[in-house]
Amino acid sequence: MLVVLVVLSFLLMTFDIRASGGGVTGTLREGTQSVFAPVQEFATSLISPVVDFIDGLANLAGLRDENETLRRRIAELEAKVDEVGTLEAEVETLRRVADLTLPDESIPTKPARVIARGDNFDSSFTIDKGTRDGLVVGNPVVDENGALVGEISMAAPRTATVAPIIRPTGAVTVESQTGETGIAFGQGSAILLLEVNPATEPVFADYLLLTAGSTKFPPGLPVAKVAESASPEAAKIRTEAVPVADFNRLKLVVVLQWTFSAEDQQEEQPVTDETPPADAESETSTP
Repeated sequence: MLVVLVVLSFLLMTFDIRASGGGVTGTLREGTQSVFAPVQEFATSLISPVVDFIDGLANLAGLRDENETLRRRIAELEAKVDEVGTLEAEVETLRRVADLTLPDESIPTKPARVIARGDNFDSSFTIDKGTRDGLVVGNPVVDENGALVGEISMAAPRTATVAPIIRPTGAVTVESQTGETGIAFGQGSAILLLEVNPATEPVFADYLLLTAGSTKFPPGLPVAKVAESASPEAAKIRTEAVPVADFNRLKLVVVLQWTFSAEDQQEEQPVTDETPPADAESETSTP
C-alpha cells in the first residue's frame, strides 16, 4: 500500500507539472484543498496551543533559573544599598564627633566604639578603648552630640566598661535653666528622677538640665530634659526627666579624658604686702 501511494503521488506530481497546474490534476488539487482546508484549520487550532504549551514547558526550567538569578542579584543590590546607608550614617556620626564642641575645649577627647552591651538587668556597655589609649576609671563619656552618657567604671588595656547615668545607682548633679540645682537619679530605665531640694523656682517641661560641676563630671554637659513641669512643694521639687542621649542607639561615644582635681578648684591665695618676708624680720637697721 505504501509503494502504491508513493507511485501514485509521483504520477500526480508528474501530471501536474506537465499540465502546468491545469487539467484534471489541477482540478483534483483544488478540490482536495477545498475539502481539507477546514480540516487543516481545525487541526491547526487544536495543535498550535498544544505546541505552544510544550514549548512553554521546555522553557520553564530556563525561566525558573533566570528568575532565581535575578532574585539573587536583587538581594545583592539591596544588601549593598543597606550597606551604603549604614556607611553614610557612620560617616555622619564621625563628622559630628569631629565637630563636637564641649563647654571646656581644653579637655582631651578619645572616640570609641560600643562593642558589647549588658542584658536587661545590666545597662552598662563595653567600648574598644582602654588604658593603652589613656583612659582611666572615672572618665566621663558623652555621645556624638556631647550629651552625657555615663562614666568609665572599669578599664582594661584594650577595652573599658561604661556605667551609664540611667543605672539604678547613677546620680548626676544638674542645674536647670532657672538656676535651680538638683540631682538626677537613674532608675534602670530611660527615665531619670529629678529632685531639687531646696527649691525656690519651678521647673517646666522641656527645660534642659546641664551638669552643674561635681567630683564626677565637668560643668555644662547636657544631661536630660524635664518631662513634666513641677513647682516647689515644701521647698522641694520631685519630677521626671528624659535623658538627651539615646542609650538604645549608641554606637560611637566620646570619652573625656578628664578627672576631678580638688587642687584645680581651690582659688590661689595672693601674697599681700601686709605679710613681710620671713627674712625681713631678721634684718637690722644700721644707725
